[in-house]
Amino acid sequence: MSRFGKCQNLAGCLLAYRGEEIEVEKGQPFICAECGKPLTETKPPSTMWLRYLYGLLAAGVLGGVALLAFPQLRGIIEKHKHEKGEGTPTPAPAETPAPPSTPAETPAEPPAETTPPQPAGFIAPPKIDLDASKGENKDVKNEVLTRIDLMPITSANKDKLYQSVERARSMGKVLTIQFGSGRSELSQADLQALKAELEKPAVAPLRDDPTAVFVILGYADTKGDPKKSIIVSQRRADSVLKAMKEKCAVSNVMHSVAMGSSKLLDAQKLEKNRIVEIWAVLP
Repeated sequence: MSRFGKCQNLAGCLLAYRGEEIEVEKGQPFICAECGKPLTETKPPSTMWLRYLYGLLAAGVLGGVALLAFPQLRGIIEKHKHEKGEGTPTPAPAETPAPPSTPAETPAEPPAETTPPQPAGFIAPPKIDLDASKGENKDVKNEVLTRIDLMPITSANKDKLYQSVERARSMGKVLTIQFGSGRSELSQADLQALKAELEKPAVAPLRDDPTAVFVILGYADTKGDPKKSIIVSQRRADSVLKAMKEKCAVSNVMHSVAMGSSKLLDAQKLEKNRIVEIWAVLP
């Protein structure tokens, strides 16, 4: 009975390269008829299709070996696939599921900060009246003294400020600054306007007098809570005092006083009472 085998000499035998089965008659040496190398015994094929299948498998193995052994060959094959458009397809991006629909919300009111602030208004009297015995000057002096008593400051500072106002032989309004609703800070343009007002000839003698004291009075309208109005008016006064000192180079002694809610300028148009007043006080 014949025996069947395969030659494993892939490098030097055509029969081995083809993967062909070699039939060796009984009694003959079990070697390859082409290269003389020993054969690896295989089961005898039962049908022709089995031989064909073995041939395909052998061709695949040889192809894989060739690709591994010769990188340049892999590059040529990949390049050929790329030129024919057979490269690895780019996966389509996954679709993000749409969120479940919700009832539309009514747009909220934009915050107040998104509206550009209106510039502060500056009102200077035609003439600085320093007569402390006249109507408005006398009334404001009494109001300031009342407010000083309520200020949350140390007793020493309170006494110093109280005496400066009470003993004043001269007192007059220098400038009125109007603020927008809720505003307590001066813009860059406001600072330039304030500096220009304080450099006018009418104010220069007061700035040059080392005994002159500037009292900055902060006001708020009567629409809000009185306690909050005190806070807002104090912030306005402090803001102007800081600007006078740091941006306008005013070297006189200065005090800020929160006057709180007021109808000082207009009892009907309350927004006109959001002001800061600068008063000059001379001993």
